[in-house]
Amino acid sequence: IKLFSRKRAESWQSVREEVDSVVRTVAMNTGKEVNIGELVFSLTKNITYRAAFGSTSRERQGEFITILQEFSKLFGAFNMADFIPGLAWVDPQGLNDRLAMARGSLDSFIDKIIDAHMNNKKQPDEEGDMVDELLVFYGEGESKVSESDDLQNS
Repeated sequence: IKLFSRKRAESWQSVREEVDSVVRTVAMNTGKEVNIGELVFSLTKNITYRAAFGSTSRERQGEFITILQEFSKLFGAFNMADFIPGLAWVDPQGLNDRLAMARGSLDSFIDKIIDAHMNNKKQPDEEGDMVDELLVFYGEGESKVSESDDLQNS
């Protein structure tokens, strides 16, 4: 019965909205070239972001993607210290500083998301996102969430 409930159907609303947006984009560009790879990437990114953070904020989404891109670059970068461990303390490429800055940016971003969710708590009957569920789970434990740093670093 739960499988076909109204609540279950409504839980997919955000996915339907994102797919509808892509279909409208394709329809508006009938007869023109459309970059399907870009549309699929955008669709995946939007659905994932909405599921995880419960938001459609393009500004925050842009910030999140920028942070992820920096991590991708850093993880894929050739690091001389991997091959010559004696150079690790010198960090000739500045990768350690860039990694620390990227980590700080990610921490700050996550803090903002957690703080926003803690200040705008959902009603028990409202459908929450992943952050809401994690806050509920964390709150059911022995300790209560007092600062977003506590949750983030645990």
